Amino acid sequence: MTETKNGQQPHSFKRKLGNTTYTVKVHFSKDTDKTFKDRVQKLIINECLEKNQK
Repeated sequence: MTETKNGQQPHSFKRKLGNTTYTVKVHFSKDTDKTFKDRVQKLIINECLEKNQK
């Protein structure tokens, strides 16, 4: 991730996988056992499942 002018990391970023561009908005909770990777994978899987149901 790139840093903003004040040295903080942005709260969202975009990733392109194949022909799909994902915009990921980020916030972190100190009270969770799920990793960032786990959450992104769940979002992608859910989107794929929704597309298959259409």
